[in-house]
Amino acid sequence: MSITQRWLLLATAILLIAGGVFASDELRKTEADPGDQQAALMLAKLASCQKITNGLVTKNFKEIHSGANTLNQICIATDWASHDDAVYAHHRLELRKQAMKLAKMAEEKNLDGASYAYMHSLNTCINCHEYCRDVLSIVDDSEVKLKVVPIPSN
Repeated sequence: MSITQRWLLLATAILLIAGGVFASDELRKTEADPGDQQAALMLAKLASCQKITNGLVTKNFKEIHSGANTLNQICIATDWASHDDAVYAHHRLELRKQAMKLAKMAEEKNLDGASYAYMHSLNTCINCHEYCRDVLSIVDDSEVKLKVVPIPSN
């Protein structure tokens, strides 16, 4: 492994750890507010996706599998299925399919297949959030408070 690759791996690991700390801290804050189950589920999905990403960049199939199983469990959670829209239901189902495919690729130790399934799951998340924001108007943009995790410069 070249020095450049090691630095890239180190930078990725730092970013993932910082994001994981941020997500777990936010999850704890959200759990303190029992009225916001949707936000808790979204933060749990984010944490499982970070676990999958870490597994992909370190070629840790056990971690990929664990993150995919967690994501699958979140997809079948009844609290997440509260909206009756057919397109929203399609996005939920598609994310679950990708989580199961990702777990299967991890079991088979197929890094390329796992990477593809993960990229497809991210695309599904983006499409669903766009649909919820722009079509269903579930998210009120004035209430969205984005928090940026800084990327280390050195």
